Amino acid sequence: MIAIIDYNAGNLRSIEKAFSIYENNVKVTNDPEIILSADKVVLPGVGNFGDSVKNIEAVKFDEKICDKLNTNCSNLKELITQDIGKVPFLGVCVGMQLLFEKSEESEGAGLSVFNGEVVKFTDVPKIPHMGWNNVKQIKDIPLFEGIKDNDYFYFVHSYYVKTFDEKIIAGTCDYGTEFTCAVNKDNIYATQFHPEKSGKSGLKMIENFIELI
Repeated sequence: MIAIIDYNAGNLRSIEKAFSIYENNVKVTNDPEIILSADKVVLPGVGNFGDSVKNIEAVKFDEKICDKLNTNCSNLKELITQDIGKVPFLGVCVGMQLLFEKSEESEGAGLSVFNGEVVKFTDVPKIPHMGWNNVKQIKDIPLFEGIKDNDYFYFVHSYYVKTFDEKIIAGTCDYGTEFTCAVNKDNIYATQFHPEKSGKSGLKMIENFIELI
């Protein structure tokens, strides 16, 4: 079963539909019991970083999960990195940005799963960065299996991740400046681009994620 975390981020239908191509048991939910029992977990996201942080806090499903686990955690970091037994986790777009410490877009702390911050594009052709762009594969990760290096994926964003840990960088993209567009560490994967909107290559990436053990 795949749990897509619902924190009122919007645009959940498209990612649910894409995952449902390969897996019948896909649930959009903020129910802690369903999330904890999932075989895979997805954190989607569109829009403003600060609004997303507030939505997560307002839903309080992270607090419920921590209560259920009898831990003292105050955010989703423990869920993602420890408490669900290292099941595969995927952050998409703002869902990727939320894994870092903070964003120039607005106030509010991220989940701090990774060290780094989210910064705004400067000196680029146009903001937002919208449309198709190629992704350079930096690390050989399972999500890239069967996908050609420098293949194209779909982006919609004005801010990008600046990580302080180069070891987690799995893919980069050039849009006037080279930026990190995919990261991976252990069970945690995240992409700035939208696999669910990226045609054949994006669907292949989703299939690869579903097949992870």
